[in-house]
Amino acid sequence: MLKFWRNPEFVRHRRAELRPTRVITVAFVVFFLCALIGLACWAERQTELDNALHYAHQLDGKWTAYAEKLQHDNARLTWLLFAKWLIGLQGGLLTFWSLFSCAQSVTGERDRKTWDFQRTTSLRSSEIVIGKLLGEPVLAYFAALCVLPIALIVGFLGGLTVRSLAATYLSILASALFLGLGGLWISTLLETRSRGVGLIGALGFYGFMLGTFGFATSWFPGIAGFSPLTAMHSVLQMRFDNGREVTPMLFGHEVPWLLMTLLLCGSFGFWFVVMLVRNLKRDYEEIRLLSRWQAVGCVAFLNFVFYALFTSGGHSPPSAELATFMVSINGVILFAIGLATLTPHERLKIWWRERSGGTGALFSENGLPWPWLALSALVAYALMVWGLLAWRLSLDFHVRSLGMAAVQLLIVLAFITRDVLFIQWCTLTRLRQPIVKGVLFLCLYYGAAGVVTALAAVSSEAAGKTAMRLLTPVGVFDPTVEWPHVPASVYGGLAIQIALIATIIVMIANRLARPVTVPAASGD
Repeated sequence: MLKFWRNPEFVRHRRAELRPTRVITVAFVVFFLCALIGLACWAERQTELDNALHYAHQLDGKWTAYAEKLQHDNARLTWLLFAKWLIGLQGGLLTFWSLFSCAQSVTGERDRKTWDFQRTTSLRSSEIVIGKLLGEPVLAYFAALCVLPIALIVGFLGGLTVRSLAATYLSILASALFLGLGGLWISTLLETRSRGVGLIGALGFYGFMLGTFGFATSWFPGIAGFSPLTAMHSVLQMRFDNGREVTPMLFGHEVPWLLMTLLLCGSFGFWFVVMLVRNLKRDYEEIRLLSRWQAVGCVAFLNFVFYALFTSGGHSPPSAELATFMVSINGVILFAIGLATLTPHERLKIWWRERSGGTGALFSENGLPWPWLALSALVAYALMVWGLLAWRLSLDFHVRSLGMAAVQLLIVLAFITRDVLFIQWCTLTRLRQPIVKGVLFLCLYYGAAGVVTALAAVSSEAAGKTAMRLLTPVGVFDPTVEWPHVPASVYGGLAIQIALIATIIVMIANRLARPVTVPAASGD
């Protein structure tokens, strides 16, 4: 990172984006906008002061004291309002531009048909990542640097401390780098050359990151550290819920928001870097985001983060609620990990031949993903037991919640394994973009299951619940179901999914067992 200034990829973007004419133009526009914002802030504060003086002249009483106080603090409040606008615009510019530009990086190279030239250079994948991460949004960083001296001066005049300004800018920088890594990760996954798809993905990712601000009032307030809004909340004087201040918790201890943001962006950014370095120079068909052991480690990491950030919020929620929530979260995690570890067709075919010859291991990097999903679920459940026992004094703890969580996680694992194996089968067919179409087929299935459940519920509520438990994993989360009195329909749904899993494995085996057909040469 210290040598990024001489990184060839960064140098290429720096020379292209920071040409003298463009630099002068951007600097002029930035200073002109700063002047306009400053005048607008002065006009707003002056209008408020004039109104207060007018009411004080007419009504006297409390308005006189308020007008005098407002007049005394008018200069400081004007500078403070100016600083809030500048810092807020800097934060929005850096975070969104970094994500948006990096999200179009690889797709843009594919559109210009220059991506293969970059992949075949002597640059390592890590050097390409650093060059694009810092080079793509270099113009945004330059614009922010132009505003920085003005923002610092008016911030000091407005009464902001060095500590709050430093914490805000460090948090903004961490968020911008993390979002840039996320954008580069999105761009790597897109096979299409259309930049519109990358833009939609970037907007969705940015909206999700902003939305994590709402976690500040949940069981996991520290997750709000992902949001760029959290990075600026102290300077912008934003409040979370009912005007109260919220402090993130780490293992039951309060930590500053800056530290939480750095920890979250650094640790999750590390996984983005691992996936990018592993796949950046691979052909699109050979991309596999994580190795199988890395996937298991990622599941353990994500579960550990949730338990580390948990706080009861001053009351003792039932342990069953936390266990059910974590099972739901692990359903999403396991599905994402399953997609990230799908085996490319050729590697899977080689493994199958080795397996048929007695040399291929079940837990193989190139084998089917279901054994690794089962191992990941086992790790997630072990961490759940540890987490619930570790927080038992802050929860309304009952041992039976562990038993019910085991049943829930087993049902979710069966459905997720079936879905991932179905998508793996789709990759062996001649479908174009098989993963996308496989996900769409699964959405169609769950939509049909919802319709069947609704039709069954017309006859009776019990019939609707039975259909839901047989066709979807949602039925196992029914709050009326308690361990050990689990309805037989839950186990019936599990049996159906196991049968479907076996069927899909047979279908995959039939596909892999087919001999390679070579088209015959046509005669003259």
